[in-house]
Amino acid sequence: MFEKPRILVTSAAGHTGTAAVTKLLKQGFPVRAFVRRNDARSEQLKQAGAEIFVGDLFDMQDLGMALVGVQRAPLR
Repeated sequence: MFEKPRILVTSAAGHTGTAAVTKLLKQGFPVRAFVRRNDARSEQLKQAGAEIFVGDLFDMQDLGMALVGVQRAPLR
């Protein structure tokens, strides 16, 4: 059986990011949601089924760690 790739969504707690995470989860994709901090928005994503990664998108070390085990990271 085909396993769907894990997708990294950056700025996941924002308006567009939240919509993308929600849609991908509904389609059965495993999603890692990259957020700046743990808060109510990131908790909502976690409750929906996303894996939460807290970090600074402009820190190359954080970005590298967020990509471990990810097969897709769409550019916007």
